[in-house]
Amino acid sequence: MNLPFMDDATINFFSGKLTLAEVDALFRTMPYELDYINADDEYVWYSPNSWRDDQRLHQRLSHNVLGCHPQRVIPMVKQVLKMLKTEEKDMVESPQIMDGQRTLIRYYAIRKPNGHYLGALQVTENVEHICQLCEQHVFEHGVVEGQVVDGVSSASINENKALI
Repeated sequence: MNLPFMDDATINFFSGKLTLAEVDALFRTMPYELDYINADDEYVWYSPNSWRDDQRLHQRLSHNVLGCHPQRVIPMVKQVLKMLKTEEKDMVESPQIMDGQRTLIRYYAIRKPNGHYLGALQVTENVEHICQLCEQHVFEHGVVEGQVVDGVSSASINENKALI
């Protein structure tokens, strides 16, 4: 979906600037599912990724987030939101098996710099591949240009190549 205003609009952040088209492309490219619930517990935004059910998610927009979940998980959703709102936690993790895949769901409190609660960001990531890499002990060494290099990070090797 190409919205007319996206061609001209730019967002200036402290850390740089992006066009709205670039922001939209970033969200569509990320291998995560992002969902945002505002301070009034309304489900107001989701990342439009190709594997997500846009029609179902779009219908839930502007509804109370509790209405987006099965009855059995509503107590957990309420508890997570309470912890984020009251500053008991800034982030809550929930590892789960979804569709036979190890999945990590993280809930982040979104706050203004003064600490005022704006809402919650839910980040859902399929971590099956990462878990498999851990099980294969891949993180015990680096791989640079297809070669296993024990005890040396690929970043330091690439930095040293630049010095040569």
